[in-house]
Amino acid sequence: MDPWIRTEEDRELVNWAGELASLMAKRAETYDREGTFVHEQIDLLTQAGYASLTVPKEFGGRGCNLRQFLLAQERLAEGDSAAALVMGWHLGITQSLAVTGAWPDDMYRAFCKDAAAGQALINACGSEPDTGSPSRGGRPTTVAKREPGGYSITGQKTWATGSPVITHILVTAAIAGEDRVGEFLVHRDNSGLSVRESWDSMSMRGTGSHTLVLENAFVPDANLLDAMAPGGKSKRGGDGGGWLLHIPATYLGIANAARRFTLDFANAYSPNSLNGPIAAVPHVRDKIGQMEVERMTARTLLFATAMRYDEAPLPDRINMRADLGLAKYAAVNAAVRIVDLAMRIAGGQSILRTLPLERYYRDVRAGLHNPPMDDVTLSILAEEALQGRR
Repeated sequence: MDPWIRTEEDRELVNWAGELASLMAKRAETYDREGTFVHEQIDLLTQAGYASLTVPKEFGGRGCNLRQFLLAQERLAEGDSAAALVMGWHLGITQSLAVTGAWPDDMYRAFCKDAAAGQALINACGSEPDTGSPSRGGRPTTVAKREPGGYSITGQKTWATGSPVITHILVTAAIAGEDRVGEFLVHRDNSGLSVRESWDSMSMRGTGSHTLVLENAFVPDANLLDAMAPGGKSKRGGDGGGWLLHIPATYLGIANAARRFTLDFANAYSPNSLNGPIAAVPHVRDKIGQMEVERMTARTLLFATAMRYDEAPLPDRINMRADLGLAKYAAVNAAVRIVDLAMRIAGGQSILRTLPLERYYRDVRAGLHNPPMDDVTLSILAEEALQGRR
């Protein structure tokens, strides 16, 4: 029994996510082999209403809190982690907007209505070839020039997960002539916006994390949603960023899939050198035990942190940055170790593409490069320890 499923509503949610995961699992390998975007998976999820998971109930969504959101993401990723990651960014930002009120009411209501109807998906695209992740605080090379009635934006954004289908794109750009970085809402059909298909990765091959190219893409004044100093806190950052825990939840989902496959494999595989399946071999049982330690420890920290976040008043959430980073660090690194242990249990067969373990092994490593990065978290924890705050 999962200790983090607390209510019947939780159980129904996880079971529903599991049904969707089972359907997606049938096609996950194909998308990985072909390196193509998970179009059918996203269609399935939007038609099923998954895109409304974190839309407030008053606007037609399920209104899930962070813990529930993570439970669903973890289960969904067991079927197709690439599709889960695409939806995770959308759902996380949607939840953040509900908490922070960072958008004007009319714009937010319209977005929620479309998201609840499966007609809107959002992501924030800040990474660039020259600056890397926006979490590092670099000034964007993408530039927004003032024009009558709005801004003209030119530049490129890399790692744009879900680029083939996202309809609402949050783009950071340096405002020409000012020492400020603006966050602009660019719509899918905006003239001057195009997608260059550049995504060719060993991991998460189906996420469509291509490059967005903006060439004098004009947006009206109303679409400048925030402006701050480079590396400064945005309005959307006013919730402490708990929604980013969708990242470790997704990668734990990959580890869960690897664990389940390996347990079945260990119970069934019986080489003629043994009198029975390898599940009885001491070193195999030891590795299974190590997997359980990693998984249970990581899930406890992740979901306990999510519960604390849900229960905390908004001002206290802002001070949870170190705890949220720790949960991500612990869960993702545990997920990597779990899949590695699974590979060791399965032995040489684990590297064959006839088994899913090599895909899990490749995919799970991508979590190390999602924010916050390990070095950032370790630096924050070290600073708190040295200052006597931990």
